[in-house]
Amino acid sequence: MKYLAAVDIGGTKITASIANQSGFMGKVYQPARKEGDVKTIPRQVKYLVDRACQEAKIDPREIDTVGVSTCSPFEIRNNNRWVVAPNLCGGLARHRENRPPNDWTGIPLEEELKGYYKSVQIENDGVSAAVAERTFGAGEGEDNMVYVTWSTGIGAGAYVDGILIKGKNGNAPHLGHIYIAENGPQCGCGNYGDMEALTSGTAIARDYGEGKSAKDVFQLYRQGDKRAVEIVKRAARNFARGLASINALLDSKVFVLGGSIMKDDDIVMPMVKEEFYRSFSSLSKDTEFRMSELEGYLGDMAGLSLIMPGEWIQKWKEHEYWKDAASALKLSIEEH
Repeated sequence: MKYLAAVDIGGTKITASIANQSGFMGKVYQPARKEGDVKTIPRQVKYLVDRACQEAKIDPREIDTVGVSTCSPFEIRNNNRWVVAPNLCGGLARHRENRPPNDWTGIPLEEELKGYYKSVQIENDGVSAAVAERTFGAGEGEDNMVYVTWSTGIGAGAYVDGILIKGKNGNAPHLGHIYIAENGPQCGCGNYGDMEALTSGTAIARDYGEGKSAKDVFQLYRQGDKRAVEIVKRAARNFARGLASINALLDSKVFVLGGSIMKDDDIVMPMVKEEFYRSFSSLSKDTEFRMSELEGYLGDMAGLSLIMPGEWIQKWKEHEYWKDAASALKLSIEEH
């Protein structure tokens, strides 16, 4: 029996799952460790995979293949992908408030994991989510599809003519960092006026202020708060313009939308469609919007989809094993 490990690295937590051809067997997660040297995160990944094996009651030595979905972007150093994510690396923008408590400017994720496992596949979380949605979710079988997560940040992955696009460092299409405004607010990456700085959940909360979260702002919207209504409308309008821009480049048939902001899809989806379809109709008129079908399971399926053997896929589709995955065991950050 072959076992695979899937890892999801986010800005706040890391999850590791073990699966075989008949479903998930064990899953654990832990807050991301952001102190120590640049190898802290790779060591934490190895530890979490080992703990997930313990939950699955298998020997960690049986894991030789790992699929990793991670926040990004990447840089290529020593022919390996280094993660240079602003929400993990505190050395990228030292002047930024609430930056991570370290001086990292990159994390040698691929290089270190190759020391532990025979086969390692790493993609950014938008790209790996696109693979999962095209294989098992709302984009199944679509050759011209873009997956976009609208959440704390903005991420994306895209297929063009059935080919998953990646770019020179594996960052394409890094939708959150396309420029929308000439003189906009600063993004965590250092840009001013990019899509993430104007439309993300972080931006929505920032624009309202008063310690409110994006979730709070949407609640206020539903209560008729005028400032909340204005902020949400502006974010949706700029989000749609970003989608129109990527559509002008890729000529996409389907946008699959996920992320925490899309939990309020009854509010934002009509706004996004209205603004999007105002763009050049020859490009926009035949483009379709769909909600993610894997949204609650992308943490499990994104990394796994990168490494799943072809002979497993049909069985997983038929049984939708991701829906039967047990809740993850939460580990304290002190455990290692």
